[in-house]
Amino acid sequence: MTLSVILGEELLVRSNQVITGLHSEGFISALASKDPTLWGSSAVAEASIRLGWVEHPRRWHDVGARVANLRASLVDAGITRVFLCGMGGSSLGPEVMAAGDKLALTVIDSTHPDQVAPHLAQDLSDVVIVVSSKSGGTVETDSQKRAFEEALRSQGLDPRKHVVVVSDPGSPLSEASVAAGYQVFEGDPTIGGRFSAVSPFGLVPAGLAGLDVESFLADAGSAHDQCVQAGMTNPALMLGVALALDHPRVNKILLRPDGSLPGFGQWIEQLVAESTGKEGTGLLPVVTSSLDGLPDALSVGPTGSASDVEITGSLAEQIVLWEFATVVACAIVKVNPFDQPNVESAKVAARELLTSSQATPRRETLLEGFSLFAEPPLEVHTVADLTAALPGMLTGHGYLALCVFAPHASLPQWRGCAHALETRTGRPVTLGFGPRFLHSTGQLHKGGAPEGVFLQIIQKPEQSVPIPGRDFDFGDLLMSQAHGDARVLAETGQPVLSLTGTRADIEALWKSLGV
Repeated sequence: MTLSVILGEELLVRSNQVITGLHSEGFISALASKDPTLWGSSAVAEASIRLGWVEHPRRWHDVGARVANLRASLVDAGITRVFLCGMGGSSLGPEVMAAGDKLALTVIDSTHPDQVAPHLAQDLSDVVIVVSSKSGGTVETDSQKRAFEEALRSQGLDPRKHVVVVSDPGSPLSEASVAAGYQVFEGDPTIGGRFSAVSPFGLVPAGLAGLDVESFLADAGSAHDQCVQAGMTNPALMLGVALALDHPRVNKILLRPDGSLPGFGQWIEQLVAESTGKEGTGLLPVVTSSLDGLPDALSVGPTGSASDVEITGSLAEQIVLWEFATVVACAIVKVNPFDQPNVESAKVAARELLTSSQATPRRETLLEGFSLFAEPPLEVHTVADLTAALPGMLTGHGYLALCVFAPHASLPQWRGCAHALETRTGRPVTLGFGPRFLHSTGQLHKGGAPEGVFLQIIQKPEQSVPIPGRDFDFGDLLMSQAHGDARVLAETGQPVLSLTGTRADIEALWKSLGV
């Protein structure tokens, strides 16, 4: 497939001046040579150690061969299913890579006990568990690793035959895994998580699940050649300029679904939101929005979608395209694409809630079957009152973020809720599952323009799942992450509504919204 980016006629005319300017400045050639000054002096320190992804994808051919050999040996041993423990870029990349080919990859990027427990209870004799974390310090991934190691042992299985680790060279996880006798693949520490799909963090889990790594790298290499070429038709230059051309007046990106690339919108969402959403600005991707014609939004979709920007290309080609285009957009918006200053705030709040024995319970009121935390306080008596109040809480450029701490199997119902709420409010509604979104769009929620209204839904766990070696379980971790994020969001001055209820309560909420 040949990569192409087509801008609408009016958009192309207005973009040409900016494209010409970047071309004449040699932006693309400077990016190809890893110039860390492209995003301003304040970004140099971080950018200078975060540009490994710019190198040609051919560098990973040896990894592809090693993955193929390991997969063959695992299949010979009867190990044919792949579970991936990872968060953020370490899980979203391989998830979408596997989805397109319907590969047997199960992503465990949740701390909700009701999602984790069924996987731990399965017969794991035919499962390889990939633990993927750049540092190994990510609490979710570490907790999942501990739980699966214990589950393997309880089934009489040797973790050394069922665990594969992907991490950065010299990380505590890498060193401990080598000592434990695990198979370890090392990434490049100069590639950040959200830029890591075309690296061992994406290639290893997807390759073990059956991805044709050589073909994927060939497509990625073809796109790379196009994205580093000089000229006005460079697809990354065209897309990056289009995304940021009218910022901040236009700061939403409506991503039209591409049936040939299932789940790709979620990958774009984390890349663009976390890279651009900081210093009070940013670009908010909205996946499969039901709205159209918004004055503050640009639409992007596949060829024939009647979008402002239409893109043709394979998954590997589009991953490379969006990585290059995102850093072009960041240069125009004038933000550092490689840091995430506000992601840590929610982590700190969660740790405080987990470890403090004197934490003050948050103020909650009963709302039908739910308990409600609202900041600022909201006087409502029913869930219908609450949803009816949402349109009045949204500003002219506002958006509603539906932040769901529940098992991912309920995605279709929540997507229906998002569309129903868009109809009621006339504004974009994003949907994220916690704690996954804390590592992606959570950055924009706190660091971007303060335009959000946050509707957090916490489904009470029905199961209890311990975390070996910890004095808290998965339920404690989940609640601390949800409450911590709500607290940090409230501190930004944006409205936060947090509903906690049972699965039956949530099903009633769906029904009230016509889902």
